[in-house]
Amino acid sequence: MLRIPHEGEGTAPLVIPQEPIDSTQNERKDPRDDRRSRSKRKKKTKEGETPDWEASAGTWRSKKNKNARALRTVAIWTTVITTIFGSAYFLFKEKNAKASVENKAEQKEITNTPLLLPDEELDESIELPKIMRRSQSEFLSLARPNAEKFLAATRVDQILPLVRDSEKMRAKIYTYYPNGKIHATAISKFNVSGQVSYKDSFAAVSILTTDFKVVQLAFFDDKDGLKIDWESWVGWSEMPWDQIIETKPQRPILIRAKLRTVDYYNFGFADDSKWRAYRLSSPDGAHTLYGYIERNSLLDERLRPPEKSASSAVTLKIRFPEGKENRNQVVIHDMVADGWVLPET
Repeated sequence: MLRIPHEGEGTAPLVIPQEPIDSTQNERKDPRDDRRSRSKRKKKTKEGETPDWEASAGTWRSKKNKNARALRTVAIWTTVITTIFGSAYFLFKEKNAKASVENKAEQKEITNTPLLLPDEELDESIELPKIMRRSQSEFLSLARPNAEKFLAATRVDQILPLVRDSEKMRAKIYTYYPNGKIHATAISKFNVSGQVSYKDSFAAVSILTTDFKVVQLAFFDDKDGLKIDWESWVGWSEMPWDQIIETKPQRPILIRAKLRTVDYYNFGFADDSKWRAYRLSSPDGAHTLYGYIERNSLLDERLRPPEKSASSAVTLKIRFPEGKENRNQVVIHDMVADGWVLPET
């Protein structure tokens, strides 16, 4: 309702005052701004995985804790690995130091040991046989031509210049080859074993002949060069074996034989507590004798092969005992050589 103002009052407003209008509410909003705002909120929601601030703060704290645990794990493993390698290095260093001390002690001991004995403690100098003073290759180069000539010879006069002690051997060789003719052969392979055998003052080489026999040639080195030992080559005996068995000499005679231990005790050699029995075969294997020696005597110790079944080449002196019943039993009187090569005299 309107009233008339009294004297002194101001004129009342003719309209109802209105509240101030927020200009921002009347402004038209760009819909794209809403989309961008929603997009940003979605991204934040996606990054935090929860829409509220407390969830986002919790995620941040979780990531921080994980990083701290990872750093602690790396630190622990680094400490462990460093400790292991440090311990290994310490043990290795200590071991090397100990070995070094031992080596120094050993070197000191070696240094204190004289390399040469005093002259008064030395034995007399040993002179090698002349045959051993050559190298093996040099020996073989000289021995082969002699071996080829020796085996290819068809007459006695052809081998005499090649044999050892030819003047002493002349009569024996002509007796062995009554008509002076020799059955020749040839070498199929020289030095079959691939090595030279040295013994005493001679050297021996294995040879395969063209008639498929493996034989050995013994060489001596004298003033005229290498010479072949003829007696060992043919297995020479003082008498032919068939003549020995027939005549039964009771004096000691020299024979070359193949020897082997046997259990044959009969007739005058029936007591095996007194005698030891050996089978003696001729070099060509055609004849056999049974030799007996007093058991456990010095001669028995020298003659006995290292193995009972082993066969060895020996040079012996044998004799027949008295009595006609001993057809092929002999007494071993002496052992001249271990093998068929006689030592130098």
